[in-house]
Amino acid sequence: MKKQSKKTASAPQPKPRFLLRHPLILPTVIFVSLFFSGLIAFVALGGSTQGARDAFIVDVFVDGEQRTVTTRADTVGELMERLELNLADEDIVEPARDEPIIEDDTQVNVYRSRPVQIIEGDRVITTISAQQSPRLIAEDAGIDLVTEDEITPVIESRDVLESGVSERFAIKRSIPVKLSLYGVLKPVRTTADDVASFLSEQGISPGEDDEVQPARGAAIKKDLLIAVNRPGILTEAIEVPIPYDVEIKDDSSIQAGQVQLERAGEDGVRAVVYELTVDDEGNEVSRRELQTVTVKQPVTEVRLRGTKIVVPTFNPGVSVSGDKAALMAAAGIAASDYAYVDFIISKESGWRPGAVNSYSGAYGLCQALPGSKMASAGADWRTNPVTQLRWCSGYAAGRYGGWAGAYSAWLVQSWW
Repeated sequence: MKKQSKKTASAPQPKPRFLLRHPLILPTVIFVSLFFSGLIAFVALGGSTQGARDAFIVDVFVDGEQRTVTTRADTVGELMERLELNLADEDIVEPARDEPIIEDDTQVNVYRSRPVQIIEGDRVITTISAQQSPRLIAEDAGIDLVTEDEITPVIESRDVLESGVSERFAIKRSIPVKLSLYGVLKPVRTTADDVASFLSEQGISPGEDDEVQPARGAAIKKDLLIAVNRPGILTEAIEVPIPYDVEIKDDSSIQAGQVQLERAGEDGVRAVVYELTVDDEGNEVSRRELQTVTVKQPVTEVRLRGTKIVVPTFNPGVSVSGDKAALMAAAGIAASDYAYVDFIISKESGWRPGAVNSYSGAYGLCQALPGSKMASAGADWRTNPVTQLRWCSGYAAGRYGGWAGAYSAWLVQSWW
């Protein structure tokens, strides 16, 4: 038998003619192979059909507690449903329920409605409201108030608690009167009980030669004419605006760094009355200020400044661990500065000790440039948030005189 060569003994080799006749077969096979390989890897890693950045960290403040959750809810309302909070129609959610969730560290505040009573004379109105301001509560109850009306809390008693009412407020209506001040007539609203109280409320101090009508002990009635005169003088009144003040209240239910408007301010009006001296032809020779009266009281603007410190979820090497307030205390930072510190650090690094600015190279919680500066506070400056906060505190004091100054500068510059 003729001995076969190795070539003829081996299996027949395929010829490329088939692939040449069908050039699309090979790319298709490669594509399908890669697709299924990637899909298997994606599933093995716990992937989903959603993108990598469609889950956000949200801080929810409700019923006096904070809940930090990771969610893929599209809107605030959808998140509320997923958390099964069972909100009433009167409950207030900020941001609104139809607002989209588009970034990490979104804060959602939930204000539960509760029964509130408003007392006005013999009338008692019970309403359900989630508002915090007495005037907004009255507005929820359909009660219209003018600026001069007073609404004040009533000290709670046992019968309030037994009736299931959380709070009570009393309304004292202002009434319109007319003020004639040295011949200058002005309409005024007041809650004073008698003429003497009215004059004091308006800042009017009649002189010894002045006449006051009716008598100072007379009761205030609607449309009463109250006159202060000095016989035989010529007067002129000039109106001057009174700028409104701004009152800032700390609110522990609002995140540090945020400011909410509780009540808009309104300028008041002051009338300055002058005694005129004229010559024989009626030309003014001189004038002397007789009295200044507030015709309209300014309305103080009230702003709520958040002081709530948000505690981030612990993630080694990424965000600080535990209670941020405890970290700030360990770094020697005064409690009165916590809100300022939280605002600045949140803006600069999101409370990540290892945060690095890809453009400048700034490093750490407060983005020191270079980060090695923080070595003066401790050798563990790269990883220890307390060491970094200690250095940041020294920087705030040296550059801005303290954290309050640093906060004010950040609001203007958007950096520090």
